[in-house]
Amino acid sequence: VYQDQAVGKYVALVGSVLAQASSRPNLKWEFIVLDTDGVNAYAAPGGLIHITKGALGLMKNEAELAGVLGHELAHVTEKHTVKSIEKANRTGALVQAGSTRAPGGALTQEFIAAAGNRIYEDLFQNKFDRGDEMGSDKVGIPHASKVGYDPLGMTGFLNKLAERNKDMKEPNG
Repeated sequence: VYQDQAVGKYVALVGSVLAQASSRPNLKWEFIVLDTDGVNAYAAPGGLIHITKGALGLMKNEAELAGVLGHELAHVTEKHTVKSIEKANRTGALVQAGSTRAPGGALTQEFIAAAGNRIYEDLFQNKFDRGDEMGSDKVGIPHASKVGYDPLGMTGFLNKLAERNKDMKEPNG
């Protein structure tokens, strides 16, 4: 966690305005700045939103912050995080069934490795499917606009991110 209290308070203030106007204002929303130069933001069930110091450094105005936080809030309000965990649990059950029933050791090992990689991507790399990402944009961007932020803030941030990543072999963010 990034230890600059002023930055944490600022992010929490912007996030709280968005959260209170969301479809789930009674969640115990918490906004945390992570002390990493990586550029990303994450949502977890129950209203836990993380944004990296690197993402904040790329932003040039509050509307960009509101756009990103609105997008992450929408992952929570639309229950994308819960659905991702449920999907991972189903995959885990398949792994268990496959490890006891699949014929031949090599096939079983491949199955377990593939399923484990999928769970890791879904939960720890925050890879929602395209529909979830589009849905979060459709909810989050108008939501930020509704509380007074420029709806093009998210677009501005994404354009900066694309420019930053254009020459990278492995894009970050």
